[in-house]
Amino acid sequence: MNKKTFTAALIAALVVTGCARREEEPETPATETPAPTSEAEAEKLVPKATIAPVNVQVTLSPQAEAALKAKSEKVLVVATYSGDPSASEQAQKMADASGMIKLGENKQTLDGAGSITFEDDVIDKSRLEFIVGEVQLTVNVTSSKTSTPDNLLACPFYWKTLAEASQEKVLITCKALSEVQQ
Repeated sequence: MNKKTFTAALIAALVVTGCARREEEPETPATETPAPTSEAEAEKLVPKATIAPVNVQVTLSPQAEAALKAKSEKVLVVATYSGDPSASEQAQKMADASGMIKLGENKQTLDGAGSITFEDDVIDKSRLEFIVGEVQLTVNVTSSKTSTPDNLLACPFYWKTLAEASQEKVLITCKALSEVQQ
């Protein structure tokens, strides 16, 4: 194949495969929502908060079980619901010292290790309009302090959005306080 035939074949291949220069396409009007111009407008674009029940599974080390039995104590599980305040003046006034708006709390006791389902009926839905984003869930586990004023358990603190927590089993593994103080 000579140079002229090769060059002609190459140019033909480039034209056929679309490698030729194209004119720029005219801009089409955007169909996206325009960017919000204020914080209040931005908050309106945030999806509604998820409200759902949560299942909490508490496990105890053998030493934690023994410590509870020795003092005739139970396990106290506290679920607290809150949310970040919106930019409104009223929402800002509703925020507590932690900067969050409290939406509700549920306390339940277990005789020892076990599972609890926290229903969403304790959430004050009238306050949802004053928060932005998802409802936050914290779960704190301690001994019930009915026979002694001292907490006997060392349990990790749980904090996630209610949307996340409702999609998983919240697992909290507790040790005896004496196990972690050594």
